[in-house]
Amino acid sequence: MATAEISLTVVGGGPDTVAVAVSGELDIHTAGRVESELAGLADGAERELLLDLAGVTFCDSSGAESLLRVHERCVASGRRLSLRRVQRLPGRVIRALGVDLAVPCSFA
Repeated sequence: MATAEISLTVVGGGPDTVAVAVSGELDIHTAGRVESELAGLADGAERELLLDLAGVTFCDSSGAESLLRVHERCVASGRRLSLRRVQRLPGRVIRALGVDLAVPCSFA
């Protein structure tokens, strides 16, 4: 069985924002690593951690839950998590689990 692949790349931001492009599959196999990496990046963001999910092709409940935990970490430290360019298939899971009710999202 092949292992799911995912990559996170810091693509910029501003004085208050860290912008990260995420691509691949956000699932049970990758969620822990993604959450850990995003937690570190969130700590470096002054106000907002912005995730560009245009390259995410799949998201399961583990991936969605990891995004919620990163959101909770951001809120606890006075920061904000935003999701941008969420694609149709991952967006279905994000909506079904109510992640979009807690985390600001824009859908592709």
